[in-house]
Amino acid sequence: MASLAGYLVLIAAAAMAGGSSVALVSMSHRMTQVLLSFTGGVLLGVGLLHLLPHAALELGGNVDTTMQWALVGFFVMFLLERAFHGHAHHSAESACGHEDHDHSEQRPDQGGHAHVPTAGRRRGPWAWCGAFAGLALHSLADGAALAASVGADAAHGAGPLAGAATFLAIVLHKPLDAAIIATLMQDAGASRGMKLAVNLAYAAVVPIGAIAFLASLPLFGGSQPMVLGVALAVAGGAFVCIAAADLLPEVQFHTHDRVLLTTVLVLGLGLAWAITASERSSHAHAMHGHPTTGGQQTADPPR
Repeated sequence: MASLAGYLVLIAAAAMAGGSSVALVSMSHRMTQVLLSFTGGVLLGVGLLHLLPHAALELGGNVDTTMQWALVGFFVMFLLERAFHGHAHHSAESACGHEDHDHSEQRPDQGGHAHVPTAGRRRGPWAWCGAFAGLALHSLADGAALAASVGADAAHGAGPLAGAATFLAIVLHKPLDAAIIATLMQDAGASRGMKLAVNLAYAAVVPIGAIAFLASLPLFGGSQPMVLGVALAVAGGAFVCIAAADLLPEVQFHTHDRVLLTTVLVLGLGLAWAITASERSSHAHAMHGHPTTGGQQTADPPR
């Protein structure tokens, strides 16, 4: 699990950097959109090409069960988005040096995906708590997904690439999420000490999720492969939800730079595919007769 420990350190550092960058770095609107587009492509690719196939593998090739759990992950993430507005990445744009602007004439309470101006608007001192709660819950799930991915990949002989695709997806969007929280705290007039404490707490959430998942796994005994499969499927559904319902619509609203943003999206998808393909070739991934995390042979998938 040395690779998992390294991943967790890097993710925590990325979150700390994202939360600190609000006061230190000014990123252009174009660069923000490029980063969102690339991250959306990676998340979508990792969810569909890596997490869901691996989940099906752990669940004995049962595609129906895999997709049912993926739907659970998609819907739970959708509810978190609705309840906490946790991935309001347009808030990060004001952190990167420019105001948010409306891309839609629909009001949010009418079901439209509208941006409301946030820069320069003063909020209550605890207005950031909703975003922190939603993103913290999501980060706990990220930690569990990363631990499950590393465990499943390592058991199938992935070597140093175990969990690499999932790590990439998490580490790319964690700085954005931390920047959102820091921006909301800054708008709310939070003290420097409070912002540092919250940033440290948020950076620790993914490692906490991974450790909690690993600590609870032995409780399931011989059902561990099923638990890993469920965790991977739920994470896959959540990644697809974040990409398809949040990041990609955010990019789609920007009609300028269409070629650039589409190219970067394809590059993100290509990177996710390349990591998955490299991992597959490293351990000759096959659906028939390889060991699962429980050390047993998987049965042929039902025909």
